[in-house]
Amino acid sequence: MTEKNSWPTDSDGDVLRLLEERSFDFNVEHNVEFNIDFQSWPLNKEQREIVLTQLPDANFVDPDEDSIAEGDESGYVSFSVKSKVTYEFITQEQERLGELFSDIGGFCNSWGVLSPCGG
Repeated sequence: MTEKNSWPTDSDGDVLRLLEERSFDFNVEHNVEFNIDFQSWPLNKEQREIVLTQLPDANFVDPDEDSIAEGDESGYVSFSVKSKVTYEFITQEQERLGELFSDIGGFCNSWGVLSPCGG
């Protein structure tokens, strides 16, 4: 297991420390979901085609009614990758996804993993 103090003190490192505290198994592959946000939502047809050309398995997630009622009308693109969860993988994949869609106002700075944690 990786030592808590070996991850940088940023939001990604904080999430990894939280997972470690919850006995997350870093030794196996998990489905890691990355959220790609855009400066303008919804995406137009051409932008959606660009996303699907690069990420054929991507999902477009529109805001739910509660979010809209709270004034948040932004959706996002969800994309999952099966991989071991490491700081390097998380940060490199966020950078890669952000670079793929920067021309259409896309950026990636959030991710999540669904996995049973021991404890």
